[in-house]
Amino acid sequence: MKTNLIFRSIIFLATIIVLSVSCRKHEPRPGPYPGLKEVKLGAILDLTGDYSEEGLAGQAAIELAISDLNERYASVNSPVRFACTYADTHMDTINTLIRAQEMYGQGIRLLVGGPGNSTELNAIRNFIDANRMLALTCFSSSPALAIPGDYIFRLITDDFVQGRALIRMMAADSLKALIPILRKDTYGMGLYNTVKERFEAMGGKVYMGVGYTPDATDYNALIAQAAGDIGNAIAVYGADKVGVILISYQEAGGFLQAATAIPDLASVKWYGCDANVQKSSVTENIDAAQFAFNVRFLAPIMAIGTADSMPSTARKIAGRIKVVTGKDPDAYALSAYDAVMIYGQCYDIVQRYDATAIQSVLSSVCASYNYMGISRALNEAGDLAAANYIFWTVVPSTPGWVWESYSTWFSDGDYIKVKSKK
Repeated sequence: MKTNLIFRSIIFLATIIVLSVSCRKHEPRPGPYPGLKEVKLGAILDLTGDYSEEGLAGQAAIELAISDLNERYASVNSPVRFACTYADTHMDTINTLIRAQEMYGQGIRLLVGGPGNSTELNAIRNFIDANRMLALTCFSSSPALAIPGDYIFRLITDDFVQGRALIRMMAADSLKALIPILRKDTYGMGLYNTVKERFEAMGGKVYMGVGYTPDATDYNALIAQAAGDIGNAIAVYGADKVGVILISYQEAGGFLQAATAIPDLASVKWYGCDANVQKSSVTENIDAAQFAFNVRFLAPIMAIGTADSMPSTARKIAGRIKVVTGKDPDAYALSAYDAVMIYGQCYDIVQRYDATAIQSVLSSVCASYNYMGISRALNEAGDLAAANYIFWTVVPSTPGWVWESYSTWFSDGDYIKVKSKK
């Protein structure tokens, strides 16, 4: 009996060691699976709508990761192959839920990358939990979805972290008054609330500002409405102490263009959000781009690296994605690459297509995963625990306008460092 007990103990310890080693690798270790195994992923993204830039970048990243993952399996003669089914949503919540239901009917239990924003993710959250699907997402950041114990995990930080970055930049700019122009949805309200709370905590004044529905198109009227608060704030604090925060998606270009009609608006500081960064709605609108440049419009987004440099592996992956899309991917699209690879590593450990089993090892895999130079460790809500943020601004180029990195907010230390001059 003692011999058997010792033997079982040795086997148990050996198994733990093998799993531990596999969790530390940035690529999965294909194992001996009987027969061909297709691991089905589903990606719900905007691929042809107004917000397709990020969706197409995410799709390119997912396809690239699947290719790399399958090449790894083939190199060790494993029959396992990953494949992804894509659904185009046009950022419509009803359509998003229908697509998730269709994927479930097709036997897909693992969602990757999308949906493309927090409002869409919120629309399918109950369905995912009720049906034990698993979502490893990269484009949602609303604090409202930071829910421990659910089946939604996010490889990007939530907007509590983005709020910290924004507040530190506003403090560096000696801001005393803030006027919000915000999209009234899950994303917009979540980021606004965290910024408002922190700005007021440092003694600043947050004005009423303007909230708008996602289908709003009369940007001139909305800007005129905000101009009243901006003028009042200038009279009290002086223009150099007043800022506007624009929490929007692609409509940022319309708002910035409308702002050119009111002279006072160019005398205050303007800030954006992660949904504005590297978006063509600003740089391809000449009036909007010129205004953004004049006011040093600063918009932050989660970083892989800093404003000065990107880790070499991340830079190589970004270059491969750009070959497909023609544009530099942001950190969210790059995170979609990691999401596929993390699923592969989880599948290798549990060796079955089971969302609950994969969920049980997901956090431990993420805790040791660091392929691109960014830790993927998650917090208790299943979201990325920490990351730097890069602030981007719009500058003239030949021809036209481009986004350029301006400064880095370092999460470890809570400070801003302006990009080095070349």
